[in-house]
Amino acid sequence: MRIAVIGFGFSGLMSAAALVRQARAPFTLYIIAADQHGLGTAYATTNTRHLLNVPAGRMGAFADAIDGFHIWLASEDAALAAQQLDITLPGESGEFAPRALYGAYLNSIWRQLQEIAVQKKCEIKLVPSDAVALRAEPEIAVLTARGDAIAVDRIILATGHEGKPVLSAQSHPHLLQDPWAPDALTDAAQWPSPVVLIGSGLTAIDMVLSLRDKGYRGPIYFVSRNGLLPQPHRPAQSIYAFAPEEIAAQKNLADMRRMLHNALAAHGEWRPVMDALRPHTQLLWQRLTIADQQRFLARLLPFWNVHRHRMAPQIAAAMEAEIAAGTLQQLCSKRTSLRTQDDQLILTVGTTELRPGRILNCTGPELNVARSRNPLIRQLYAAGIVEPHATGLGIAVDPQQRAWGMLHPHLYAVGSLMTGQLLESTAVPELRAQAAAAAQSLLEIR
Repeated sequence: MRIAVIGFGFSGLMSAAALVRQARAPFTLYIIAADQHGLGTAYATTNTRHLLNVPAGRMGAFADAIDGFHIWLASEDAALAAQQLDITLPGESGEFAPRALYGAYLNSIWRQLQEIAVQKKCEIKLVPSDAVALRAEPEIAVLTARGDAIAVDRIILATGHEGKPVLSAQSHPHLLQDPWAPDALTDAAQWPSPVVLIGSGLTAIDMVLSLRDKGYRGPIYFVSRNGLLPQPHRPAQSIYAFAPEEIAAQKNLADMRRMLHNALAAHGEWRPVMDALRPHTQLLWQRLTIADQQRFLARLLPFWNVHRHRMAPQIAAAMEAEIAAGTLQQLCSKRTSLRTQDDQLILTVGTTELRPGRILNCTGPELNVARSRNPLIRQLYAAGIVEPHATGLGIAVDPQQRAWGMLHPHLYAVGSLMTGQLLESTAVPELRAQAAAAAQSLLEIR
């Protein structure tokens, strides 16, 4: 069998790992991506103040060993990585480790994966070029930017996040649509004040830390529609669990909101309740009608996100200190516009006018495939190889994660493309499960 994994961030790496781990017969695996580090944006950061937002004890890359990362922290590889990063290794499973250290852990998985592949006689071929199209005839093939036409039998789409342009995608050298670009913050120490971050989620939090580490000392503004910041993690005083019959009884959004409110009233602490809901989220989401799903996305998603995707305590403390000092401020409005005057950016947020030295796009990923700027996704959408999910987020898939469309059942999806289907489809616990499930389904088909 010939298998292609398109994309080599966390989802691509874990898809490849799941395929090799579950292999019962040799196959050829093509990993197709211009960026061949297997980490993705989140874990490629070298800033040691960028922390995981899940404790180390739950960040194992494999669902059958969720403590795998914490165990790895006691290894020689971890000690060497910590020395290179000039940090102290976390000792407790409840600590929040630097994401750069997690990147070193993923590199160790990649090395182990290659050794296992040799033992199982599975051939891994790295194709350092972006996929730009899929061809259905005369046989299924992946076409790359460098001119390859790679014939395959099965494909896993693991394309990761695509940035969503802001402010009508205006072009200006001081409007940074991709703040993660390698040289985006190089001269931040010399930037005129203020700096404006569009968005107030975890990416914006990362950018505050990065700006300070790069030497920018001026004021920073968060600009968002709702003014919500991610909630901090706190040590749990107690745990909570939903009874199986409670979960089984939920049929619609009103029922689920009622269940959640009752649990919060009974328990008193919202964090354990949210944590208890997480294993059931995807199941409950798929029970909702499209109308209920769209209602949730329109009215409740921002509140869900700030409670579900939290900050590590150290990072929350840093943000609180900035806000208390007045160096970090929030502007909230649904009306935001940008114009230029003599090459100066002028940003209007509600009734407030700012003249920022830089504007950084810190919004979420583009999940509407009809608006994608990725050449591959555009081709898949235009050719009917994938179909948009009814929510407008990601693509439609069957229960085995196979994309509905012209290549069904040969094309699988893992990662953010599954957002409409599953709601939660960006964090390690969900992605490791998706990768394992896609690999199992793919390898069972002959």
